[in-house]
Amino acid sequence: MNPDYSSAPPPETKSQRLFFALWPPLELSRELYGVAGRVQEDEARRVPPENIHLTLAFLGSVKASFRQCAEQVAAAIRTGSFTLTLEQIGCWPKPGILWIGPRHTPEPLSRLVRELNAGLPACGYVPEERSYAAHLTLARKLRRCNKNLPIDPLIWEVRRFCLVQSHTHADGARYEIIRSWELNSAER
Repeated sequence: MNPDYSSAPPPETKSQRLFFALWPPLELSRELYGVAGRVQEDEARRVPPENIHLTLAFLGSVKASFRQCAEQVAAAIRTGSFTLTLEQIGCWPKPGILWIGPRHTPEPLSRLVRELNAGLPACGYVPEERSYAAHLTLARKLRRCNKNLPIDPLIWEVRRFCLVQSHTHADGARYEIIRSWELNSAER
């Protein structure tokens, strides 16, 4: 993945499937992959380390003009960097998802999501109506769910957020960071 490259927008006729996310360092992603292997109780399909992320806003399939607008919104965000403590494992039985997340969403993360959701409607984005639930998906197609899975907390110093393109392949999705923005360290 290319962490800080900005590519020229594609022609208007071609759409891209995009989302904003926090992308953990590879070392943390590998640790999270290991956690998924230790705590899952069945043959769920673990998310590969290079695909583990925390979604901020899913934009869907959009045109180049939307992407340009979304990048302008992201560039205007002034939220500070923060520490994210991943200390809670859970699952959503109906979609069969094993996840990890914070017990309490830190205010800078909530602010980042609020600022994206406040700016993106100018681009044509409709924010989700449900409350934001900060989590990283660790496995899919989980058949059994243990809701009380103890883990040692994992600390993540979040310094940037990304615009990501999803590429769908027969063997699953692959993600490409197409642009990233540093979070302001002075606001901590």
